[in-house]
Amino acid sequence: MKVRHILVGTCGAAWMAAAIIGLTGCTLPRNAPSLSEFEAAGHASTITLSPVTAAVVQASRGPDRGTFPSAFLTVTAVAYNALGAGDGVEITIWERDGLNIFPAADGAGAAKLGELVLDSRGDIQVPYAGTLHAQGTTPAQLRDALMRRLSRLMMSFDVTVNASARKGQTVSAQGDLLKPGVYPIGQDMTRLSGLLALAAPNQANAEQLEVTVRRHGVSGVVRLSDVYRDSALDIALLPGDAVILSNVVERLYVLGAAGLQGNVKLTRRNFTLLDALGDARALSDTAANPHGVFLMRARAADGTDGADARPVVYRFDFTMPDQIALAGKFVVRDGDAVLVSDAPFTQVQKVLSAFSATLGTARSVSAISN
Repeated sequence: MKVRHILVGTCGAAWMAAAIIGLTGCTLPRNAPSLSEFEAAGHASTITLSPVTAAVVQASRGPDRGTFPSAFLTVTAVAYNALGAGDGVEITIWERDGLNIFPAADGAGAAKLGELVLDSRGDIQVPYAGTLHAQGTTPAQLRDALMRRLSRLMMSFDVTVNASARKGQTVSAQGDLLKPGVYPIGQDMTRLSGLLALAAPNQANAEQLEVTVRRHGVSGVVRLSDVYRDSALDIALLPGDAVILSNVVERLYVLGAAGLQGNVKLTRRNFTLLDALGDARALSDTAANPHGVFLMRARAADGTDGADARPVVYRFDFTMPDQIALAGKFVVRDGDAVLVSDAPFTQVQKVLSAFSATLGTARSVSAISN
């Protein structure tokens, strides 16, 4: 019986020794490269490893506000009651001189010409008066022009002109809106803010909602928050404008020894590395190596993109207060990856944990054998 115990103990010791030797030859699980591996990749030129300076931080920042093209900003508001191509007018003529050029259809002596629609050139055709250019005129101005034409034929008469369907002076609103559609330019909707008030954009985050205005093949893009802050961006609308609101969805990825790994949404422009780490619950106090906080960007140093472009990796050393300050100003971009390297002692802890698990298993086997 004593010999059996000695044999079992000898076999268990040999098995544990083999397991420990196996641990030294394998790679322990990790979720980000180490500081030394980043440095080695930089020396091998598989990445462009860049230190972070004040100049690099300044270059990362974009404008805090957008603007429309200058041609959009200088347009004056159209007269909301002016007629445009596609609009309709209803014309009624009263004759009192007995010539009966326009026979009355009722006992009141009024000849109703029905609805006349402005063609693509903005013209209408009126019997005996010929072609009148109505685009850009108000119903009152069109009446005056018609009175002048008909005065050559009639001595005593009167004319009324009323706008009917407003099909020409319209703009369209599309995208992330509660009430998308086509809207006529009216008294309360000669400017962008009036259209937005009617179309009701999603107000969850005005900073991340883009407002695109398309006009005659030219587009301008600002954020909804810009329109709210800057009255100069409340531009006058022109017939045919298309206004599109779209939600800006931007994310980066946090890997390694951070408090939370996964996607972090960029909730505003000029979102910084510290903002991202704050949303990811900062660096892990027990696992992170503050000397090695990296931001990887899939863009070559010369600004080109593509499969052959080397990614740029910016290194921050969070043991240095000035580097933390720079991280608070360094602007991240959609698709960036933040990688927090493990502290050297983390790997030691993993070895000890694996060794403890192996030792515990060996003891269990020994106890069962006994």
